[in-house]
Amino acid sequence: MATTVDVRVDDREPVAVIDAVRKHDDVGEVTVERLDSDDVVVESMAVERKTLRDYVSGVMSRSGTDLEDQVERMTARYDHAYVLLEGDMGDLDRLDTGVSPEALRGSMASITARYGAPVVPCTDRRRLVDYAVRLGRKHLEDPSRRPLPVGSVPNRSAPTAKRMYACIEGIGPGLADALYEAYPTVAELVAADREELTAVEGIGETRARTILAALRDRPLE
Repeated sequence: MATTVDVRVDDREPVAVIDAVRKHDDVGEVTVERLDSDDVVVESMAVERKTLRDYVSGVMSRSGTDLEDQVERMTARYDHAYVLLEGDMGDLDRLDTGVSPEALRGSMASITARYGAPVVPCTDRRRLVDYAVRLGRKHLEDPSRRPLPVGSVPNRSAPTAKRMYACIEGIGPGLADALYEAYPTVAELVAADREELTAVEGIGETRARTILAALRDRPLE
Protein backbone atom coordinates (compact mmCIF):
# COMPACT_ATOMS: atom_id res chain seq x y z
CA MET A 1 0.00 0.00 0.00
CA ALA A 2 1.34 3.44 -0.91
CA THR A 3 2.24 5.66 2.06
CA THR A 4 1.09 8.78 0.21
CA VAL A 5 -0.84 9.64 -2.94
CA ASP A 6 -0.07 12.24 -5.58
CA VAL A 7 -2.98 14.56 -6.27
CA ARG A 8 -3.91 16.85 -9.13
CA VAL A 9 -6.18 19.80 -8.31
CA ASP A 10 -7.96 22.09 -10.74
CA ASP A 11 -6.45 25.59 -10.68
CA ARG A 12 -9.93 27.13 -10.44
CA GLU A 13 -10.51 25.55 -7.04
CA PRO A 14 -10.46 27.89 -4.00
CA VAL A 15 -7.07 28.38 -2.36
CA ALA A 16 -8.49 26.84 0.82
CA VAL A 17 -9.21 23.57 -1.02
CA ILE A 18 -5.70 23.43 -2.50
CA ASP A 19 -4.16 24.18 0.91
CA ALA A 20 -6.25 21.45 2.55
CA VAL A 21 -5.00 18.95 -0.04
CA ARG A 22 -1.37 20.02 0.48
CA LYS A 23 -1.66 19.70 4.27
CA HIS A 24 -3.26 16.24 4.25
CA ASP A 25 -0.98 13.68 5.86
CA ASP A 26 -1.66 11.12 3.13
CA VAL A 27 -0.78 13.42 0.22
CA GLY A 28 2.63 13.49 -1.42
CA GLU A 29 3.04 15.65 -4.51
CA VAL A 30 0.31 18.15 -5.40
CA THR A 31 0.00 19.47 -8.95
CA VAL A 32 -2.27 22.46 -9.57
CA GLU A 33 -3.34 22.64 -13.20
CA ARG A 34 -6.36 23.18 -15.44
CA LEU A 35 -8.51 20.05 -15.40
CA ASP A 36 -11.28 19.32 -17.87
CA SER A 37 -14.33 18.08 -15.97
CA ASP A 38 -13.10 17.40 -12.45
CA ASP A 39 -11.66 19.17 -9.42
CA VAL A 40 -9.46 16.58 -7.68
CA VAL A 41 -7.76 13.60 -9.34
CA VAL A 42 -5.80 10.73 -7.78
CA GLU A 43 -4.51 8.40 -10.49
CA SER A 44 -7.63 6.82 -12.07
CA MET A 45 -10.11 8.41 -9.62
CA ALA A 46 -11.74 11.81 -10.11
CA VAL A 47 -13.85 13.97 -7.82
CA GLU A 48 -16.16 16.84 -8.68
CA ARG A 49 -16.59 19.14 -5.67
CA LYS A 50 -19.83 21.09 -5.32
CA THR A 51 -21.34 23.32 -2.71
CA LEU A 52 -25.01 22.52 -2.22
CA ARG A 53 -26.05 25.68 -4.09
CA ASP A 54 -23.69 24.86 -6.96
CA TYR A 55 -25.13 21.35 -7.04
CA VAL A 56 -28.69 22.67 -7.26
CA SER A 57 -27.68 25.06 -10.03
CA GLY A 58 -25.89 22.28 -11.92
CA VAL A 59 -28.67 19.70 -11.89
CA MET A 60 -31.71 21.97 -12.10
CA SER A 61 -30.56 24.39 -14.77
CA ARG A 62 -33.23 24.84 -17.43
CA SER A 63 -30.52 25.38 -20.01
CA GLY A 64 -29.23 21.84 -19.56
CA THR A 65 -27.93 19.37 -17.01
CA ASP A 66 -24.47 20.85 -16.63
CA LEU A 67 -23.45 18.54 -13.79
CA GLU A 68 -24.58 15.39 -15.59
CA ASP A 69 -22.42 16.43 -18.54
CA GLN A 70 -19.43 16.77 -16.19
CA VAL A 71 -20.14 13.41 -14.59
CA GLU A 72 -20.48 11.73 -17.97
CA ARG A 73 -17.07 13.08 -19.02
CA MET A 74 -15.51 11.96 -15.73
CA THR A 75 -16.85 8.42 -15.97
CA ALA A 76 -15.64 8.18 -19.57
CA ARG A 77 -12.13 9.30 -18.64
CA TYR A 78 -11.55 7.71 -15.22
CA ASP A 79 -12.14 4.30 -13.67
CA HIS A 80 -13.84 5.83 -10.63
CA ALA A 81 -15.80 9.07 -10.32
CA TYR A 82 -17.49 10.78 -7.39
CA VAL A 83 -19.47 13.94 -6.74
CA LEU A 84 -18.72 15.22 -3.23
CA LEU A 85 -21.01 17.84 -1.74
CA GLU A 86 -19.79 20.50 0.65
CA GLY A 87 -22.71 20.28 3.06
CA ASP A 88 -24.96 17.68 4.65
CA MET A 89 -28.39 16.33 3.84
CA GLY A 90 -30.10 18.43 6.50
CA ASP A 91 -29.01 21.58 4.70
CA LEU A 92 -31.12 20.62 1.69
CA ASP A 93 -34.24 21.24 3.77
CA ARG A 94 -33.03 24.71 4.72
CA LEU A 95 -31.88 25.95 1.32
CA ASP A 96 -34.19 28.45 -0.37
CA THR A 97 -33.80 27.17 -3.92
CA GLY A 98 -37.38 26.77 -5.09
CA VAL A 99 -36.69 23.05 -5.52
CA SER A 100 -38.03 20.49 -3.06
CA PRO A 101 -35.50 18.51 -0.99
CA GLU A 102 -37.15 15.34 -2.30
CA ALA A 103 -36.40 16.35 -5.89
CA LEU A 104 -32.79 17.12 -5.00
CA ARG A 105 -32.35 13.78 -3.25
CA GLY A 106 -33.91 12.12 -6.27
CA SER A 107 -31.36 13.79 -8.53
CA MET A 108 -28.55 12.49 -6.32
CA ALA A 109 -29.95 8.98 -6.59
CA SER A 110 -30.36 9.37 -10.36
CA ILE A 111 -26.74 10.42 -10.92
CA THR A 112 -25.47 7.63 -8.67
CA ALA A 113 -27.55 4.96 -10.40
CA ARG A 114 -27.29 6.21 -13.99
CA TYR A 115 -23.58 6.94 -14.11
CA GLY A 116 -22.20 4.85 -11.25
CA ALA A 117 -20.77 8.05 -9.75
CA PRO A 118 -21.87 8.24 -6.10
CA VAL A 119 -23.06 11.63 -4.86
CA VAL A 120 -21.87 11.94 -1.25
CA PRO A 121 -22.55 14.78 1.23
CA CYS A 122 -19.37 15.53 3.19
CA THR A 123 -20.46 18.12 5.79
CA ASP A 124 -17.70 20.71 5.24
CA ARG A 125 -14.68 21.49 3.07
CA ARG A 126 -12.05 19.92 5.34
CA ARG A 127 -13.95 16.65 5.59
CA LEU A 128 -14.64 16.67 1.87
CA VAL A 129 -10.92 16.92 1.07
CA ASP A 130 -10.10 14.22 3.62
CA TYR A 131 -12.73 11.89 2.13
CA ALA A 132 -11.48 12.53 -1.42
CA VAL A 133 -7.91 11.67 -0.45
CA ARG A 134 -9.03 8.54 1.40
CA LEU A 135 -11.05 7.43 -1.62
CA GLY A 136 -7.98 7.88 -3.79
CA ARG A 137 -5.88 5.79 -1.42
CA LYS A 138 -8.45 3.01 -1.30
CA HIS A 139 -8.51 2.77 -5.09
CA LEU A 140 -4.71 2.54 -5.16
CA GLU A 141 -4.38 -0.15 -2.50
CA ASP A 142 -3.34 -3.60 -3.65
CA PRO A 143 -6.63 -5.51 -3.88
CA SER A 144 -4.80 -8.70 -2.94
CA ARG A 145 -4.33 -7.40 0.61
CA ARG A 146 -7.95 -8.23 1.47
CA PRO A 147 -9.34 -10.56 -1.18
CA LEU A 148 -13.11 -10.80 -1.19
CA PRO A 149 -14.65 -14.27 -1.37
CA VAL A 150 -16.54 -15.12 -4.53
CA GLY A 151 -20.09 -13.83 -4.33
CA SER A 152 -19.36 -11.34 -1.54
CA VAL A 153 -20.29 -8.42 -3.77
CA PRO A 154 -23.28 -8.34 -6.17
CA ASN A 155 -22.41 -8.41 -9.86
CA ARG A 156 -22.38 -5.25 -11.98
CA SER A 157 -25.95 -5.83 -13.14
CA ALA A 158 -27.16 -5.15 -9.59
CA PRO A 159 -28.21 -1.59 -8.72
CA THR A 160 -25.27 0.67 -7.86
CA ALA A 161 -26.61 1.36 -4.37
CA LYS A 162 -26.84 -2.36 -3.58
CA ARG A 163 -23.29 -2.93 -4.82
CA MET A 164 -22.05 -0.08 -2.62
CA TYR A 165 -23.84 -1.50 0.43
CA ALA A 166 -22.27 -4.91 -0.12
CA CYS A 167 -18.80 -3.34 -0.07
CA ILE A 168 -19.25 -2.04 3.48
CA GLU A 169 -17.25 -4.12 5.93
CA GLY A 170 -19.34 -6.86 7.52
CA ILE A 171 -22.36 -6.46 5.21
CA GLY A 172 -22.10 -8.74 2.18
CA PRO A 173 -24.83 -9.56 -0.36
CA GLY A 174 -27.50 -10.81 2.05
CA LEU A 175 -27.59 -7.74 4.26
CA ALA A 176 -27.06 -5.55 1.19
CA ASP A 177 -30.40 -6.87 -0.12
CA ALA A 178 -32.11 -5.96 3.15
CA LEU A 179 -30.53 -2.50 3.21
CA TYR A 180 -31.45 -1.88 -0.41
CA GLU A 181 -35.05 -2.86 0.23
CA ALA A 182 -35.23 -0.37 3.11
CA TYR A 183 -33.05 2.33 1.49
CA PRO A 184 -33.11 2.11 -2.33
CA THR A 185 -30.86 5.17 -2.67
CA VAL A 186 -27.55 5.96 -1.01
CA ALA A 187 -28.90 9.38 -0.07
CA GLU A 188 -31.68 7.77 1.96
CA LEU A 189 -29.22 5.54 3.79
CA VAL A 190 -26.91 8.47 4.52
CA ALA A 191 -29.87 10.34 6.02
CA ALA A 192 -30.87 7.42 8.29
CA ASP A 193 -30.00 7.32 11.97
CA ARG A 194 -28.87 4.38 14.10
CA GLU A 195 -32.32 3.70 15.48
CA GLU A 196 -33.80 3.44 11.97
CA LEU A 197 -31.00 1.18 10.78
CA THR A 198 -31.34 -1.25 13.66
CA ALA A 199 -34.96 -1.79 12.60
CA VAL A 200 -33.61 -3.53 9.46
CA GLU A 201 -33.41 -7.29 10.00
CA GLY A 202 -29.81 -8.36 10.60
CA ILE A 203 -28.56 -4.87 11.45
CA GLY A 204 -27.61 -4.46 15.10
CA GLU A 205 -26.04 -1.55 16.92
CA THR A 206 -22.48 -2.40 15.87
CA ARG A 207 -23.33 -2.88 12.19
CA ALA A 208 -25.40 0.32 12.20
CA ARG A 209 -22.40 2.27 13.45
CA THR A 210 -20.15 0.63 10.84
CA ILE A 211 -22.56 1.50 8.03
CA LEU A 212 -22.87 5.13 9.05
CA ALA A 213 -19.13 5.46 9.61
CA ALA A 214 -18.53 4.14 6.07
CA LEU A 215 -20.93 6.64 4.51
CA ARG A 216 -20.39 9.72 6.66
CA ASP A 217 -17.09 11.46 7.13
CA ARG A 218 -17.75 12.57 10.69
CA PRO A 219 -17.60 11.03 14.17
CA LEU A 220 -20.60 9.02 15.31
CA GLU A 221 -22.21 9.65 18.67
